[in-house]
Amino acid sequence: MASHNPVDLGIVTSVQGKTITVEIVKGGGCKACGLKGLCGTDNNPIIMHFDTDDSYQIGDKVIVSVSAGVRVLSSLIVFIFPLLAMFGFYFVGRCYTTESGSILIAFGGLLLAFGIIRILDKRIGRKINFSLGGRYEDLSE
Repeated sequence: MASHNPVDLGIVTSVQGKTITVEIVKGGGCKACGLKGLCGTDNNPIIMHFDTDDSYQIGDKVIVSVSAGVRVLSSLIVFIFPLLAMFGFYFVGRCYTTESGSILIAFGGLLLAFGIIRILDKRIGRKINFSLGGRYEDLSE
């Protein structure tokens, strides 16, 4: 592909002047992703609006991309942060209580991490910038 950014397929659902509305086609990984809300896939379609000088029609397939850095950061938040929290709470708990107690504290840390992720999801999810990469058929690789 021409872009080095991770891309998603979208379909133009509305054209009003120079503004198009695009609905992102959800992939199979969306159902299992822990950051569904961050990109808007929590049971709702992902709808985005783009201003463009290009001519689009309803039903056109388009490429929508987000920077690779955002996807890497999202992955770190969802997969690494809970593990770090769990192990951190375990080792702190180990200093003050028994093995069983520290395991319970570790699970508490894991739950806390998931709560923090949920808050981050709602606060930062709306601020992610997507970009329109052109028609899907225009990409030749």
